[in-house]
Amino acid sequence: MRTDYNFYAIYFEATRVCNLNCPMCMTGSNEVSRVRASRARELDLDEIRERVLLPAKNLGVQAVAWSGGEFLLRKDALDLLRLTVELGYKASLCTNCESLDRDQLLAIKEATGGRATISVGINAIDDENNWSRDAEVARTLEVLDLCKEIGLDRHVIITIGKHNADSFQKTVDFLVKRRISYNRSPLVARGSGREHFSAGGFDRNDMEEKFHPSLRRHINGYVSYTPYFLSPELHDEVSGGARNRTVPQNPPIGCWCGNWLGITAEGSISVCPVLLDDLDGGNVRDKPLDELVASSKLFEDITDRTRLKGRCGRCRYQVTCGGCRAMAYYQTGDYMAEDPTCFFEPEDETTVSEHEAETNRRFKKYLMIARYSGQYVRPPKEETAE
Repeated sequence: MRTDYNFYAIYFEATRVCNLNCPMCMTGSNEVSRVRASRARELDLDEIRERVLLPAKNLGVQAVAWSGGEFLLRKDALDLLRLTVELGYKASLCTNCESLDRDQLLAIKEATGGRATISVGINAIDDENNWSRDAEVARTLEVLDLCKEIGLDRHVIITIGKHNADSFQKTVDFLVKRRISYNRSPLVARGSGREHFSAGGFDRNDMEEKFHPSLRRHINGYVSYTPYFLSPELHDEVSGGARNRTVPQNPPIGCWCGNWLGITAEGSISVCPVLLDDLDGGNVRDKPLDELVASSKLFEDITDRTRLKGRCGRCRYQVTCGGCRAMAYYQTGDYMAEDPTCFFEPEDETTVSEHEAETNRRFKKYLMIARYSGQYVRPPKEETAE
């Protein structure tokens, strides 16, 4: 049993109930039978405190992202947010915005002392392709404007697939102009997204020609994306060698697996939010979170990137990228396989990407944002190469 795990954040789908019928929702909230079965088995506040949030301290967790379904439909949503910050975690709330208004946002600010981030889904900003994962774009933008007015941090999650490959750059430019942070999340075969994945999931050409050029152009998006061509030597230099086993931290980069814990409303855990219904690492009702992780082969594998296969296993960026474990699983059935959506073809670990120098420059600038958000702490001078 390992005792040295160190995870950055928990993504908690605290309810499967939703107030929208989203066409490509990547949770179980659109699956009626799953929602009905879940309602009586959702963890309550005391269980969450004792089985998840307190044990998470032993895993080094710094942040908790609350989601669903629609998290705000839980009657104890504000109590859970209040508990999150009382225990010293950063709190974020993933919402479809349908039920959010000024009064609710003010209540969230009061419950968290203003230490909360509102995360929303916007997958395209243009008249011809204004589909958004959770709500109409206009409503979502209204909530983002209210957050700015009230003083709550804002974040956007862009689910990428063939549906928004051509509009992705415009969406990113829109967010960058307004100084709104964002990250990409791949469309996968989860929830009602299963029926769209084979036709709508992006491929390596989409990644190389459409998504990757936009992702590497700006520094205010999370750098937890793949492929990520950061020199492993540079990350060791600026981070002080901080890792969760082999997964880079301070700040986290590349694939999120190994830095995030996913938890369903019923208490099952996994290595990634979009893998929650397919890769099960056990349930916190059987063991507290820290004990569950420490005894799990799934977490043993995913935090050891030396076990990766194929191109990912022989890549110079095996550690600093890791390849998308979700895309590997959904396209091959093996979560340790090479990432089939990566366009890099390394001969061996000495092959350097043409994008490494640019990635290194952008990463150094990104560290300023990471310090502000608490994802990066400069190591003592004697540990950092001058």
